[in-house]
Amino acid sequence: MRFRDMPARFGLLVGAALGMLIGFNIARHWSSEEDLILRIEPISTPSVIIVYVTGAVERPGLYTVPSDARVAQAVELAGPRVEADLAKIPMAERLRDGQTVEVPVRQRPDVQVTPGATGEGMPSQAGPVPQEEKIDVNRATVAELERLPGVGPALAQRIVAYREEHGPFRSIEELAEVPGISARMVAEWADLVTVGSSTE
Repeated sequence: MRFRDMPARFGLLVGAALGMLIGFNIARHWSSEEDLILRIEPISTPSVIIVYVTGAVERPGLYTVPSDARVAQAVELAGPRVEADLAKIPMAERLRDGQTVEVPVRQRPDVQVTPGATGEGMPSQAGPVPQEEKIDVNRATVAELERLPGVGPALAQRIVAYREEHGPFRSIEELAEVPGISARMVAEWADLVTVGSSTE
């Protein structure tokens, strides 16, 4: 009886061994596929970054730009002022998330101190505007306004346009109402400009 049962038992053992081998191969195959899927999963990168623009710009603050944006794009969004020295910053440089872009102010010519008739030291502005001749901003042309420090063709045209729209300037301080002109710039022009008969 024992010899008759041996083939049956041997068959069961062989079947069990084959089943275990097949199961092991299937499990290993699934594990390999899972590892492969994990390895080829793409790495996501942010499509936008945030940078801070400050300095000689009209609208300093935080700006959201594409991740491949250049410094020039951020500066353009902030609106560079007329006195901005764009040649001093790397406009073609690629921006980084969290980067601060500071736009410097264009340096003005050195001021020389010359003794005046009153005995006090009077600053002599190195430039084309003589101290004894003030520019009347209510009558000056675009070309004449360009003689002022920090004033280019675009800003001079804005001064004339503001004057034509709102009437003559009633005070030198009113020049600060012109887009692109700051109170600091007006203070620098105090000895160089006049409002003519409209002075207070």
